[in-house]
Amino acid sequence: MASFYFFDSLPSTMDEARAKALAGAEEGTVVVAFQQSQGRGRRGRVWESLPGNLCFTYISTIKAPLAEAPQLSFVACVAIGERLRSLLPPTHSLTYKWPNDLLLNGKKVGGILLEALSLPEKRERGYLIGCGINLKTPPQQVRYPATSFQEEGIYLSLKEVLSAIVSSLEHYIDVWRKDGFAPIHALWMKDVANFEKEIVFDLEGKTYEGVFEGIDESGFLLLNTPQGKMKLMAGEILAKEVKASGS
Repeated sequence: MASFYFFDSLPSTMDEARAKALAGAEEGTVVVAFQQSQGRGRRGRVWESLPGNLCFTYISTIKAPLAEAPQLSFVACVAIGERLRSLLPPTHSLTYKWPNDLLLNGKKVGGILLEALSLPEKRERGYLIGCGINLKTPPQQVRYPATSFQEEGIYLSLKEVLSAIVSSLEHYIDVWRKDGFAPIHALWMKDVANFEKEIVFDLEGKTYEGVFEGIDESGFLLLNTPQGKMKLMAGEILAKEVKASGS
């Protein structure tokens, strides 16, 4: 059963959740902020947290080898995506962009950040699953086209969405714990964007073009380029117009 902590404003839900985990917070503790001043995303980027959007961090103490930890990002994507998709009209689509983004009608509407933490008192490792969903307002300064549910004509209650997502997260973490990565992999691949299509990939400032062939059992992106096949765990998929503009 999840325990919720709500804050009008925080520097970062990840930092607050980390402090609570180190102080003994249990699996399923959720830290929610209606606004963040120092929200962060993947690769150290700023996560713009605007009023009316959903920002939370879920504490998990699941016993998983560190090598399998990246799978938890896909578990979270599937859990959140499956539940949000059930709230959409049939004319809208929700898909995944490797490794941890949610796309609504082809534009970024949410993202997930996974961080590990050591829990010395319990002699085990924990994980922080951070999530940001643009319910009301999309950010303006972005590398990939962004949107919000409200901008797409979908009006959702923040607290109802939060409750539904956390329930789904608990369910799919349990699926992963019992059945491994295979069912998560299948669900993620079913709704991934740009499968078997040409994509542009950025790796430490160098771009590659190739056919996106999905992910392997460890979550590595499989890219078939003219120079050969690549397995990638770092970097990101770019919008083609981003590469063309040189930004």
